[in-house]
Amino acid sequence: MLAIVPEARNLVMREPARLPREMGVGGFLVFQLLIGGMLFSSLTHPWLIMLLVTTAGYLALGFPPAGSSEGALLLLDLANMAASYGLFLLLGRVAMLREEKRSIGWRWIYVPLYCLMISVAAWRALLELPRKPFFWDKTPHVPVSTSEKLRPA
Repeated sequence: MLAIVPEARNLVMREPARLPREMGVGGFLVFQLLIGGMLFSSLTHPWLIMLLVTTAGYLALGFPPAGSSEGALLLLDLANMAASYGLFLLLGRVAMLREEKRSIGWRWIYVPLYCLMISVAAWRALLELPRKPFFWDKTPHVPVSTSEKLRPA
């Protein structure tokens, strides 16, 4: 809940030395692993796909000797990737309304493409960081007239 605060000075990593005192050392380490893991997985996702494709090609050409563990490792990697996509879908469905679940239909097959698009965005942000450290590349939106804006309840 530290990330959702009204004052900008209390942003989570604005004062990293103070954060372990507020969250506790265990909470701080879990937070760092969670955020770091998401960034690392986003950056390495294309590499993992290329590794799986090249390993499958390697096995299809019959290069490893019979009885080697490469085939088993490839199956384990594929199962791990399928499980991560499945968990992503499951967690998304938990937050969906019944109507949203029905309307998603066959579009779930785009999850791997979505993960690759996240990776492209992560690499783009990483490459922009040294040149424009305070730049926030937001999605452009078309201005709407005052009559079309949402009014407070």
